[in-house]
Amino acid sequence: MKKLTAILASGFVLVSLAGCSDAKAKLANSSDVVMTIGSTKVTKGQIYETMFNSAAESTAINDAKNAIAAKEIEVTDDMKSSAESTLSYYKSMYGSTFSSYLESSGMSEEDYVNTVLIPAQQSDELVKKYIEENFASLSDHYHPIQATVLSFTSEDDANAALSELKDGTSSASEAAKNHNSSSSGNPEIITINTTTYDSSLLAVLRSASPDDGWTMLPGSSENTYYVARVESNTPEDYKDDAISALASITAVSDDSDTYWFRKYGFHVYDIDLYNAIKEKDSKYLIQAMTDASPSPEASESAAASSSAEASASASADAQ
Repeated sequence: MKKLTAILASGFVLVSLAGCSDAKAKLANSSDVVMTIGSTKVTKGQIYETMFNSAAESTAINDAKNAIAAKEIEVTDDMKSSAESTLSYYKSMYGSTFSSYLESSGMSEEDYVNTVLIPAQQSDELVKKYIEENFASLSDHYHPIQATVLSFTSEDDANAALSELKDGTSSASEAAKNHNSSSSGNPEIITINTTTYDSSLLAVLRSASPDDGWTMLPGSSENTYYVARVESNTPEDYKDDAISALASITAVSDDSDTYWFRKYGFHVYDIDLYNAIKEKDSKYLIQAMTDASPSPEASESAAASSSAEASASASADAQ
């Protein structure tokens, strides 16, 4: 498949001037026959159209993300090790099916590690780097606090656990285990997007401080009781955990994509590809945006960053 894509790409031209709103990508020799099946001839143009319709938008976006990630995220030994472990898992889990997939894609195992698995990890790290670079403003917006919450189905159990926690005879995990709670007792990050617990408990936690200690609060549902404590409300104290929690918020991930695509001047010239991306996910179309900041809570650091234009072609690599 990679060889086929290369054949198509070799004849790829952009019809009309770059930057024009009606520019279209075409193959210079679209009528050339690539293969014959019985009496049916398959041309470059037919294959290109099929590939474009099935994967143009996703391929353009993924390739752009990988290109940005390659510039922003260093490949670490941990990434290489993780990629090798994933490869081994796929081989043992899917056996000959996976081998056939690699062969049909024109990839060796090494190619798969270096062009698929490692770039995927780099792309995942982009959102964390975005949060790192905008941590103060994102913290102001999402208010991450570190708290420990134990859930109980009995008020007596909740009060007994509260008593042990207040007099220090049990840790949070021990108090939970001693009184029929499945809670781990480990601190967690609570943000304005957290919906795991009752709104009444979340309101108390957001207004509390570590000095307030442990408290018991009935939940809104029958047989639900909470024992909770704010561990810290200074995000810098638990920055790594806060970054991981913020990275799981869809709006933050979306803002991260916009941030990086703006920084690198992502621009789509082909009108068909532009429309395909617009229909699926317009946040990537930076050229259509007039707002200079990547999001309401993000800093303006991207505006001062160097812009290396990354144009997107419509030739889809259907891996």
